[in-house]
Amino acid sequence: MASPIPPLPNLNPKTKNETLALLHGIYAGLLVFSTIAFLYLEYQQSTISMLSLGMILLILLILIVLNIQACLKVKLGNGSGRTLSRVMAILMLFSFPIGTVLGAIALWKSSARQWQQ
Repeated sequence: MASPIPPLPNLNPKTKNETLALLHGIYAGLLVFSTIAFLYLEYQQSTISMLSLGMILLILLILIVLNIQACLKVKLGNGSGRTLSRVMAILMLFSFPIGTVLGAIALWKSSARQWQQ
């Protein structure tokens, strides 16, 4: 007798919290784009000191890295990813208008009802 055919493995498993991870990825991309635009305009005008430029770039780099980390951690569904996501969402709220919308959606998607463990 022929043995039954086993089911196909799930080749494309659905990750957890996809929308939230996408929001953090989009925001990190926006930060990268705005950093490049800022550097280009500063190169053209040279209006601030090197110390101020370095501090701004450091802050932007930290925000980019933290959003990328939040993007990766929320896909795992662990508690530290949710906490980092909520902190970054609160910081997103200050960048009006796009960041405010993304931050509000991120806070909603990281709520207890929407979170996927």
